[in-house]
Formats: sequence, C-alpha cells, structure tokens
Amino acid sequence: MSSLISTSRYQTLPNWVIYLQCALFAILNGIWILPETILVRHICLIVGALISVYVIYQNRSLLLGKYAVPLALLLLLFVWVVIRLFTLSTDYQAQWYEFSTIWKRTLIGFIFAIGFGISLSQQASTIYKNSNEGSGAVWISWWIVYAGIALPTLIYLVKYFAFYSFTHWDIQIPDFLKLYNDQQHARYFVHKSSYVFFCLPLLAISIARITQAALQDKLMKIETLIYSISIVAVFFNFYSLVIRNGMLYGFILILISLGIILIHALNSKTVSKRNLFIAIMILAIPLSLAIHQYRTNHHWNSLASDARIALDVDRYDLWKDPDNEKPINEFGKPVFGSNYERLAWAVVAIRLIEERPLGYGLVERSFGHLAREKWPESKVQQCHSGWLDWTLGMGIPGLVLILGAGLLAWHQSKKTPQPWRDLSRWCLGILLLMYCTTELSSKVYIDALVFMIALVTSLGFSSATLKKEHA
Repeated sequence: MSSLISTSRYQTLPNWVIYLQCALFAILNGIWILPETILVRHICLIVGALISVYVIYQNRSLLLGKYAVPLALLLLLFVWVVIRLFTLSTDYQAQWYEFSTIWKRTLIGFIFAIGFGISLSQQASTIYKNSNEGSGAVWISWWIVYAGIALPTLIYLVKYFAFYSFTHWDIQIPDFLKLYNDQQHARYFVHKSSYVFFCLPLLAISIARITQAALQDKLMKIETLIYSISIVAVFFNFYSLVIRNGMLYGFILILISLGIILIHALNSKTVSKRNLFIAIMILAIPLSLAIHQYRTNHHWNSLASDARIALDVDRYDLWKDPDNEKPINEFGKPVFGSNYERLAWAVVAIRLIEERPLGYGLVERSFGHLAREKWPESKVQQCHSGWLDWTLGMGIPGLVLILGAGLLAWHQSKKTPQPWRDLSRWCLGILLLMYCTTELSSKVYIDALVFMIALVTSLGFSSATLKKEHA
C-alpha cells in the first residue's frame, strides 16, 4: 500500500503533457456548443481520456480515499443508467440511442476529467515545495484553462460584431459567423441556454479572482484588467441576447462578491479602502447593466402576478400548448409566456415525479413524453428546470447521485489550492445553481456537468496528497 501512496506524491506527467491536457480541454470547452464540431470534440475527448488512463493508473490509490466519494457516486450513476436501460426501460430504442451517444461521451469525458484533475492537482502541490518553476507551470496551465473557459464568450463576440458590421456594409459572411433566432432553419443555431451554461463559468471565475485580489491587496495587476474585461463581455452577451437567467445569476454572483469583500473590510485590516473602491467600481458596470435590464424588461414587472396564475395548472391549461388562449393577469394584460411557463411546467413536473419516481429513462425531453402519456394534446418538451427535467428522466435515484456528487465535490473544494479553488468553488457552484431554472437536461450539458464534477473532485486530490506528505 505504501508503494501505491508514494505514486501520488510526485507529478506523473511532465509539464508539457499537462499543457497538452489543458489545450485539449480549452478546445473542447470552446466548441462544445457549436454545431458541426462533433469530430473535433471526439478527438479532444479520446486523446484526453487516453492520457488520463495512464495518470489514473499511476495514481490509483487516490481513488480509494474519502476525497474520491463524488467519483464513486458518478460511477453509481452510470450503473443506474445501465440498470434503467436493461430492466426498467420504457422506450428502449430511444434509451439505447442515448446510451450509445450521450452516455458514451459522458463516460469518456469522465475519464478525461479525472486524469486531468489529478495532473493539475499534482502540479499545484509543487507550489508548497517552494518551487518557483512549479509555480510558473501552474499559472501557465491556469491561463490555458481560463482561455478555454473564455472561448465561448469570445466566439459569440466575434460572431456578433462580424454579423452586424458586415451586414451594415452588405458584405456576405459565412453561415457559421451569423447569428440566428430560428433553430429549424439554421444549421449553426446556438440556443440561449447554451450561452448561459458556457458563459456563466467565465463570469463566476473572473468575479472570484477579482474578489481574491481585493482581499489580498493585489488589484493593481494586469490580471485584474483581463478579469474585468471578461466580466463586461459576459454581461454584454447576456444583455444583447436578452437572457434573463444569465443576468439574474450574474447579479447574484456580484452580490456574493461584494458581500465577501465588505465582510472582510469590516472584520479585517487587510482590505484597503482603495481596493474596496476599485473592486466596487469594477463590479458596478455589469451590475448597472443587470439593473437596467430589470427596469426595461417588462417580463420582470409582472412576474408575481403571472406566477399566481401559473400555479393554478388545473384551471389554466396554457402550459399544455402555447397556442391556447393566454390568461389575463391582475394588470389586465395576458401573462408573459416565459413567466407563466416556467412555474406552470414546474408544478406539473413535480406532480409527474410523484407519479413516476424512477423517471421515464431519457436525458432529453422526458417531460414531453410523460406529459403526452397523460395529456395527449400536450405539446411540451422540457420544463425549463434542469433538475426537474433530469429527475423526470433519470428518476429520484439519478438526482440523488449526480446532485450528491456535485454538492460533495463543491464542499471538498474549499481545501483545493488557488487558483483552482476559485474555479472549483465558483464555477461548479454556479453550474449547480443555474440548473434550477434553466433547461439544461440535454446532450452536451450533461457531458459538461459530469466532466466538471469529476474535474473539481480530482483537483481536490492535491490537499489529500499534501496531508500524506506531512503525515
């Protein structure tokens, strides 16, 4: 056993291979939501997983400790999917298709993430050995990973400015640079929820790094400018696309950051008034965008009145079909579709979960299948809550396993060394939170969520390794 433990104390891969892992992740994350990129995604996943198999084998003892419990829960999730397919199947062909596509990619990404996280955690542990070279290597890895997390936001900005500038000058541009609102007639359409899922992590991490810089009196650095630009860029994306979910969660992240800074400023002398002022000014710009959208978007103003109607799903059946007559709210106006639908679908989804606690068996659109079994005239597909959609598909056992793994990984990450702690705590935290109100129970979102949980768990192995060395 001692020989197994010793393998976890030293960096398994040379830095250049770890940089390759970072680059594979950066490419994968950058194009995960883009249509017509399946070949490149598969190459990144397979190459990353092959490297990770070696890393995992060399550090297999780490998988036997308490820090690996989230990984065990994810493995049990894969077992549950197999059991669900072969013994409890309700739509075998559709479930087999998902098993051979979505779940295959998810498993490969799971392996990639574990080895990737172990490599980064071992590299980070060199900081604690007073190695300047090790510290420099960690920051190279960090900026490659950060660039990958920023890529979806950057790609949208390129498409936005290319589309509107060239359209103004009547210049034709390739289809992949255009912005589309119609999924059915657009080959390169990207849904709003995709931008929420893949842009919010950049916002969360950037806010986290600025918060840390303010607490450590290190705001006056070039990194702060990079993080500030990223924050404004993400809020611009959400504002231009009128993504209320994104603006709401961005607003929450800023409030959390300001709360942390103000509490430390009151209880500690490490936060200078200058840093407090600079941090507030940096965060005030995106905060003003969020407040402006709240004031100008009428959907927010009637949210409470629309909610009261939405909760009465037995009386009003607009939730079954958007073409049905819209109820009138207390302001004498028809309810806003998104306000009404989110709450009404949630009420119906909870009722269906009570009736089918083991779920329908599909990652995608189980809500629609279950609703049509009971109401054949229904045209619903998803219920706008990732966790409810997931439970309708994989049942309560599936929810317990994946949410339990995510929350435990998030809890353990408080001991992960910086800068990976900010990625773990803020990125995974916002992903788990956004699943409450965003339609994310489908394809790449499940791949990416399982990947992130496995990555955050493995990044926490560095603290376990350090404990063994100091024992």
